[in-house]
Amino acid sequence: MSPETRILVTGAGGFIGGWIVETLYLNGFLNVRGGVRRWSTAARIGRCPVEIVLCDIANAQQVKAAMRDVDVVIHCAYGSRDSTVKGTGVLLEAAQQQKVRRLIHLSTIDVYGGIEGEVDEESPLLNTGNEYGDSKIEAEKLCWRHAAWGFPVVVLRPTIVYGPFSKLWITKFAERLRSGQWGVFKGTGDGTCNFVYVKDLVQAVFRAIDSDKAVGQAFNINGSDMITWNEFFRRLNAALKLPPLREIQPGKALFRSRVMAHVKSAARYLVDHFGDTITNIYKKSDLARRFMKRAESTMKVSPGPQELRMFGLNVHYKISKAEALLGYKPEYDVRTGLDLSVEWLNHEAMFSHRASGTE
Repeated sequence: MSPETRILVTGAGGFIGGWIVETLYLNGFLNVRGGVRRWSTAARIGRCPVEIVLCDIANAQQVKAAMRDVDVVIHCAYGSRDSTVKGTGVLLEAAQQQKVRRLIHLSTIDVYGGIEGEVDEESPLLNTGNEYGDSKIEAEKLCWRHAAWGFPVVVLRPTIVYGPFSKLWITKFAERLRSGQWGVFKGTGDGTCNFVYVKDLVQAVFRAIDSDKAVGQAFNINGSDMITWNEFFRRLNAALKLPPLREIQPGKALFRSRVMAHVKSAARYLVDHFGDTITNIYKKSDLARRFMKRAESTMKVSPGPQELRMFGLNVHYKISKAEALLGYKPEYDVRTGLDLSVEWLNHEAMFSHRASGTE
């Protein structure tokens, strides 16, 4: 891939898309186009002198304009099930019409469902009712249809991607740990945590663009360390320099997760049906405001039933195919990745008010 290669990154306002755009720019690529669904998501990549365009992948007109004169498409955008599937179809059709040289589709290991053991690319894809995983299965089917027509598609299935700018796996869990209400989950937190540092995923994307052997193939992209979820909690907690975590008994964790699941369901119902009334009460009553904030905080730091199942899942997503065909080798172990992530949190001054003891 030469520095003159013209590259479109969809979902460039997101965590992974933003990393890809920034890395391309910092490595001297001159023709990078970041596609965003809304201008409000473009602040991060706006720090780089790259072209930013509106590109709602479900909008055929925007996609066609964004793909003008493009050589490579890196497809990171996703949304609801309908928009992910429809948008991927729109993108593939436009890319084939424009004779794009390569399209890299970012899928997910969620396509394998909740199976355990060692999982490689030949493992079956399982619909589970999870909107994100099921939508990615449908999107992959569209990729393979176009691949059968001779279009050069590569599918990457990353595991859990973390690092600086990760709201889900870094900011959220740092907030949970700092709350003092999180811990290690005895008997339910000893499943395998398949983490891959975001820069390793970006490495895999670049290798997939350059490798002719990659065309028409799917690849698992995982990190080098296989640790438990409890070990992840301990390591992030230590990197944040917080007191040792307490041990949470399995019965207590399961009971609390079920209670919080009902509370969340009730809260959604009340907001959907009595939103204006609740807003007025919130504005007028200090007591109601404190109660609602406390309830919201408790829900945020309580794992849901689906999370607890994930924390107990013993599974390893193999990367031998990516190693053999792409030359992929993860460079960041979990210790290094978490240290870099916490450096970012500190740089952004997140949680600084809590560290100083003020509210």
